Amino acid sequence: MMPAKVSMRTNAISEIQRIGRDARVWVSMPVLEGVTPRVLSTRGEKCQVEGEPLERRQGVFRIDEVGVPVFDHGVLYGDAVFEGILVSGGRLFLLREHLERLWASADQLSIRVPGDAAAMTAMLLRSVRETGATADDTAYIRLVVTRGIGDLGIHPASCVGSTIYSIAAKIQLYPEAAYQRGIAVAVSRETRRTGAGILDPRVKSCNYLNNILGLLTTLSEGCLETVMLTTEGYVAEATADNMFLVEREEGWQTDPAKIRVITPSGDYCLNGITRKVILDAAVSLGYQVIESGQMVPSDWMGPNREGFLTGTGAGLMPIISMAGHPVGDGQPGAVTMRLRERLRAAMADPACGISIDATEEEIAEYLGVAAAEPMTV
Repeated sequence: MMPAKVSMRTNAISEIQRIGRDARVWVSMPVLEGVTPRVLSTRGEKCQVEGEPLERRQGVFRIDEVGVPVFDHGVLYGDAVFEGILVSGGRLFLLREHLERLWASADQLSIRVPGDAAAMTAMLLRSVRETGATADDTAYIRLVVTRGIGDLGIHPASCVGSTIYSIAAKIQLYPEAAYQRGIAVAVSRETRRTGAGILDPRVKSCNYLNNILGLLTTLSEGCLETVMLTTEGYVAEATADNMFLVEREEGWQTDPAKIRVITPSGDYCLNGITRKVILDAAVSLGYQVIESGQMVPSDWMGPNREGFLTGTGAGLMPIISMAGHPVGDGQPGAVTMRLRERLRAAMADPACGISIDATEEEIAEYLGVAAAEPMTV
């Protein structure tokens, strides 16, 4: 019999190769002789970005055709911001909100995002189309903006211009069966979530070492997700998702005001875009909505409790146990599944995204801006 670790590694290799075959990457960076990938210099399209001293080129390539330079500070130091964007039903779900958060994160780190939202959107749509994705496929975009190519020192002033790369791939994080049965989550008690005084959790940066260390401390529990606590011991978020608790009072079946949907304070977690969709849905259903900075894992235990997590890739996933203890009756709850249906309805709403086939005029209308000069000239 093949050892479990070898089997998992073999499966991972096969999955990476499967994704990579159809995936496409959009890359945009300044051209620096001897550093920038040659394929970008020879086949890339020229870009016009005001205020940059070097020529910039971009293009959409196969994964094995182009890479990020080893001198890029995103590679060397994790000095970068990113967004994960869901493609469902032939549309980029809530793209506008993702771009707004990308610019906000970059501003907090003083990383300049070259170009504008309209030009970026056009290239994102092009990269998705080149994967061959159709309206029947679920795809995912990982959009990254780094501080760019610099020397081997850490100082930001050594960088010569931001790098953008965006991976578009057909992918599904969890099978539907997982949503119907729910998942177990672990709790990291050794590694705590960093506070805003160290690294603001509301910045979606590419530095995920804190989250990875949290996962490493709970690997032996075999869970798909791990809950991170603040230094004071309160629930902040999961390693890649936002956390939710549902409390139901007697009579909740007929009176929605007797249902409380509680999530950790936005001061302690990434202000997730899917998180906001769920909070808005809970309000529209008449539930009490509470953001709390003093939630502890034991709050998920006991009768009339439900739990779930939210994220771009995960959507809304029911939690049926935490740290080995059942959440509520150990089954996905009715409120949880009702909120999941609201999320699925939003994903199917054309107003909540933009078509992968959108024209320049439709892009401008969606973003609420005048039609912009494209980055390519």
